Amino acid sequence: MPKHTSSNRNPEYKIITFPAGKPYDRSSPQLPSSFHCPKCEKPCGRRQELGRHLLTFHLPCSVHCPYASCPWRGDRKDDLKKHLKNQGCGPLNPKREQYEIYEKNAILYWILDRGEPVETVEKYVVGVVEERALEVGKVKEWNEPWGYEWRTNRRLRNK
Repeated sequence: MPKHTSSNRNPEYKIITFPAGKPYDRSSPQLPSSFHCPKCEKPCGRRQELGRHLLTFHLPCSVHCPYASCPWRGDRKDDLKKHLKNQGCGPLNPKREQYEIYEKNAILYWILDRGEPVETVEKYVVGVVEERALEVGKVKEWNEPWGYEWRTNRRLRNK
């Protein structure tokens, strides 16, 4: 691998630095947020943060405990792993098709890249959650398609 010397460095490349004594501050008005939630206008510094915000506040839970009679649902695979470890429902590494309710990256693509209204996508995802509940035999456990009462209450406040 070549070392970066003045002879092989890209002349277009510029190092961005902050003025001395000015630490990086996300809340600084000089560093505006690049992304805003299309539903509630919450500013997010990165696309990943916006995606996490949409999944947490505006969309139903995307993962579930794949083991019979357990009603647990959440947003992240690491939360599922914590649940499985703490509750002992079954093996710690289920396959994705066993625990995934819907493909969250595709849903985020519809909102962030195709510009679909969040409300339209919400309705679609709720239908997918209801279908998945039938598939996995958890209709009774998933009587609330959003996943948690607190999530439903938060969603209603953000309308």
